[in-house]
Amino acid sequence: MIRLLGSVLASVVFLAIATGTIDGTSEENPAAINDSAELGLLSMSDGPVVSAINYLSSCQNEDGGFGSDPESESNIKDTALAIVAFASAGKNMSDFAKNGKSPLDYLMENQAELDNLSNVEAQVGRYVTALASVGLDPMDIKGKNYVQILKSYCRPDGEVGKENYIWDDAWIVIALAACNESHSNEVNSALDHLKRMQTAKGGWVWNGGASGEDPDTTSIILCALISGGEDKDSDVVKKGLQYLSSEQNADGGFSSLGSNAATDGWVIMALNAAGQNPRSWKKESYDPIGHLLSLQQDDGSIWWKKDSEGFSFEWTANGIIALTGGRMPP
Repeated sequence: MIRLLGSVLASVVFLAIATGTIDGTSEENPAAINDSAELGLLSMSDGPVVSAINYLSSCQNEDGGFGSDPESESNIKDTALAIVAFASAGKNMSDFAKNGKSPLDYLMENQAELDNLSNVEAQVGRYVTALASVGLDPMDIKGKNYVQILKSYCRPDGEVGKENYIWDDAWIVIALAACNESHSNEVNSALDHLKRMQTAKGGWVWNGGASGEDPDTTSIILCALISGGEDKDSDVVKKGLQYLSSEQNADGGFSSLGSNAATDGWVIMALNAAGQNPRSWKKESYDPIGHLLSLQQDDGSIWWKKDSEGFSFEWTANGIIALTGGRMPP
């Protein structure tokens, strides 16, 4: 039951709460595209990626922000997700301006939204990751120092944010890493804390427990550890990868709930961060890239499962990063 709850919350609640550009103006990185192609991943010009980007674009509103589907009002969560995905794809944020308002304008003009969201630490972590991924200085966003705010969530014992919940720990580390704070005392303490939370099986539990691991939580923690400076060849990372391998299903995808896009996306990003080729993670002839692509719809969106849409905006945004060899932070 704990294992099931962990997977559900990781795939739905936590995610429903996360090569960039410089000042939102850099072009696509040809070297990165070629490297991805050599690994059997997709390039930014491949049909599924273009289609996914177009789907996200269809969810943009006249205020420059994004909603969870083409009919939804803009919100800070989905706008941040879109920015991170576009930044990972090397896109120019000004290309997504509506009525002179870009997605970045929406983020900066709607800071107050963060104060009304639950689990504010994870929300701020993703928000800052979006800002930093396009080269903005999170130390001065309309007078607010978000690096200082992130660090204020870190306690001396290494735990970050809410107790008995380690996704916010991961998001804060990822955001600080995006701000070039990987070597800060706060990140070092948080990494030590997260490594102590690794279970005997090599995974991590959403509430920091000793059992009930899930691949979603394990993958975001691996992304956090590596972005914070953990060596890809360390025993901690190797054990984490071994656990993920044990969770791969016969169709190439991941999750104890049945393979789904939420878990696939996070696992693939973790594999990318660890220097693994997701295409080589096979079950017979199936791999996680192929499974994730099998969930893409005609409109470009990526559904949770073939018969269940879930938070398709989120899975699509993460899918763009994962499929093109990206990681978190981009």
